[in-house]
Amino acid sequence: MTIPWKEALDQAVRSDLWLAGVGCFSQVIRVGDTGFVVKKSEPHPVVENLQPVEKRIYERLGHHEFILRYYGEYHHHSEQSNGVPSGLVFQYMPGGTLAENLPLSNYTDERVEWPIQATEAIRYIHSINVIHSDIGSHNFLIQEDGTLVLADFGGSMIDDTVAKVSYATRYQRPLPPDDKQLMTTKMDDIFALGTLIYEITVGHQLYPDKQSRDIRLLLRARKFPSLDNIPPKVQAVIEKCWQEKYESADQVLQDLRLTQYNPQTSKIVGSVLN
Repeated sequence: MTIPWKEALDQAVRSDLWLAGVGCFSQVIRVGDTGFVVKKSEPHPVVENLQPVEKRIYERLGHHEFILRYYGEYHHHSEQSNGVPSGLVFQYMPGGTLAENLPLSNYTDERVEWPIQATEAIRYIHSINVIHSDIGSHNFLIQEDGTLVLADFGGSMIDDTVAKVSYATRYQRPLPPDDKQLMTTKMDDIFALGTLIYEITVGHQLYPDKQSRDIRLLLRARKFPSLDNIPPKVQAVIEKCWQEKYESADQVLQDLRLTQYNPQTSKIVGSVLN
């Protein structure tokens, strides 16, 4: 039986290949107009190959509307290589990352639903014993219909594994000096979700003009930016994420659904703009 994505990659030629993204541990290659990308792991002197764990996680995740679509693992034939690397195959997302589209002028209607979509994704992965460990606007992609999908599980935790990556400074939950937490927890993902919802609502990064060191000190001191221009119900959600008042992403989702996410009421982002 022919596998359509595999056949498309086998038939590709070198001129079809484009570098779609580069990370610390991988490269993402776009394969022409096939709608597929291949994520190729890169050797790293400290971190082991992350591809086996990411494959295991995506196989468990299966299909979910707010998780990047995974097709399988591709192995090129070296004797007649067309340049397509071996790696994990995903759906190509032409909308780019959420980080690239934070300004409120982008996706003005669609972004109203982004907090719920991001929370749905996190709720789902937690329900099957996966902790992302790097939640942030850089790891959410935008689909053609303007909805979000969560991506990049290379450094994530599944069952009893240890996370191989850590959160970007703006999303990192501050711990007391005497806290020796060695494992990432769901609380870390939820804290990062609070920052993500804040960024979606205001249209820019947390503390955009500050360096990582200064941001780290502010977060350790529990000094967060003003939420005065954010609708009160959304303020409450963000604050509860930051103050670790939620025990699960389900609770975040319940509160978000009470904020007015329907066309008949004032939109959250619109409220910020007014």
